Amino acid sequence: MRKLSLALILGLFTAAGCSTAVDSDPTGEQSDEQVGTHKGRTCGGFAGMPCPSGQECFYDPDSACNPATGGADCPGVCKDKPAQTGPECGGFLGIACPSGKVCVDDPSDSCDPAHGGADCGGICVDAPPAPKTCGGIAGLQCPSGQVCIDNPHDSCDPNAGGADCSGVCVTPDPHGKTCGGFAGLQCPAGQTCVDNPYDSCDPSAGGADCGGLCVSAP
Repeated sequence: MRKLSLALILGLFTAAGCSTAVDSDPTGEQSDEQVGTHKGRTCGGFAGMPCPSGQECFYDPDSACNPATGGADCPGVCKDKPAQTGPECGGFLGIACPSGKVCVDDPSDSCDPAHGGADCGGICVDAPPAPKTCGGIAGLQCPSGQVCIDNPHDSCDPNAGGADCSGVCVTPDPHGKTCGGFAGLQCPAGQTCVDNPYDSCDPSAGGADCGGLCVSAP
């Protein structure tokens, strides 16, 4: 009888040890080995699998599925959040900024969207103030140091018969590309030539062949 009890106790301890070995993670979360990758936990995809706390889902460059070329529901990999100076935006998930903020490229990381970087994460910064309106039927003036140019974002075009088109005030860069003048230099596409407010030549006061500066509308 005593031998039977001892054998029963040993059996219970053995069963408990087996159970502990199988369920070694009390959180129930899978390890990297369990999800089949040493790069990080799989995330996103059709099931929208989340990442652990402190990590985010990034595009997997080793995957044959690429969202930039039309791939739908591409899975990603979980990586630690990069250090940054503001809330993250953009990236693989296209995270939006809060109201009043705009997403700009994060200068502290090595991903550059201007040089082939796909799905670069960004940071949220305060949105720039809306440009001051000028011109129009009221002939609104710009503050000192700024010039009025046609607003390319509206449907009124002074070069196509539009009368009293409103404009926007811009501040020319004194070191920007020069235009106009005696040689009639042209600006790059998308820019407009305005009188250079930093020189002493004023075309409205009879100055002939005044040089200008190229500016872009905000």
